[in-house]
Amino acid sequence: MTKRVIIIGGGYAGTQLARALDADAEVMLVEPREAFVHNVGAIRAVVDPALTERLIFPYDRLLKRGRVIRERAVAVSGTTVELASGRELAGEIVVLATGSTYAAPFKPQGEMMADFHAAVSGLHRQVASAARVAIIGAGAVGVELAGEIASAMPGKRIDLISADRDLFPAFNPGLGQALARQLGRLGVSLHLGARAEGFDPAKASAGTVRLANGTTLTADLVIPALGARATEQPGGDLSATPRDPLGRIVVDPWLRVPGAGNVFALGDAAACGDMMTIVAVSRQAPWLARTIKAMLAGRPVEQLPAYAAWPSPPILVPLGPARGSSVLPIGKRGLVVGDRLTAAIKGKKLFIPRYRKEFGTL
Repeated sequence: MTKRVIIIGGGYAGTQLARALDADAEVMLVEPREAFVHNVGAIRAVVDPALTERLIFPYDRLLKRGRVIRERAVAVSGTTVELASGRELAGEIVVLATGSTYAAPFKPQGEMMADFHAAVSGLHRQVASAARVAIIGAGAVGVELAGEIASAMPGKRIDLISADRDLFPAFNPGLGQALARQLGRLGVSLHLGARAEGFDPAKASAGTVRLANGTTLTADLVIPALGARATEQPGGDLSATPRDPLGRIVVDPWLRVPGAGNVFALGDAAACGDMMTIVAVSRQAPWLARTIKAMLAGRPVEQLPAYAAWPSPPILVPLGPARGSSVLPIGKRGLVVGDRLTAAIKGKKLFIPRYRKEFGTL
């Protein structure tokens, strides 16, 4: 009899795992959204809203054998999942792939694609009409957004503000240095080591930003890009599970939720040593698929290899379609590469052809 794996969350991690297990298990993918959103492209869609429709993929062709259940999971008890409708799903293994939240439109806020379209087009209109744009936060979203606006809408005054003294301090220092030079050539003004105050952290709006160094910036549009937090997970047995400061579940060496039996966490839901990136998912999901297949064949998880996070995590940071810098997982600190490889790997096509193929929309 085929054993059942219930995956909660239909984002990057959940869909990749579901596809990998589709031929070997009865997969049930629980996701309340009406479609998958390839939010990697949402930053560029802010300057090119015509791209938005190409970032939305229905779930109906994702799996050949498994099922996508459009409901919200509200509780997990053992390996039984309770849905908002009151229905219960029981399986041998449960995987939490509930993802993370971010300000609109960089990640969708609701279940309906019309809301995502409206958020993208609304911010596009605000950016297009603004002469001066201030972006608060210089992580991947903030830096990429600055690069996209500067590349697509030259002539705007763009301020990129970060409390950190360097760009991407967790990576090879060469990455931040290269991006700072590239942003400077694009006309972006960097304000590093300057904590911002006086802005609305929940939405983009006009206003004056006060920096801790005494500088004040008045912008037509202030856009918060302050980083992701793990989405709230279902309750039940998981209510008292320890979380890290970003809300991720602290997992054991096999990505299991401690004390929860055959319940695993994956992607942005798991505090396992990786950053909250799609690159981390590309490492975790294949590993967990192999582990689950071995478990379904009867091997105890403790006899299987533990998960190992990226030793030198890669990151890809395009600044529009043709520019940017990245770190590839080569060497002790990673290898910093520039425009050509960043554009070829990510910047030019934003992985859209890959996801169109995975979701059967080619």
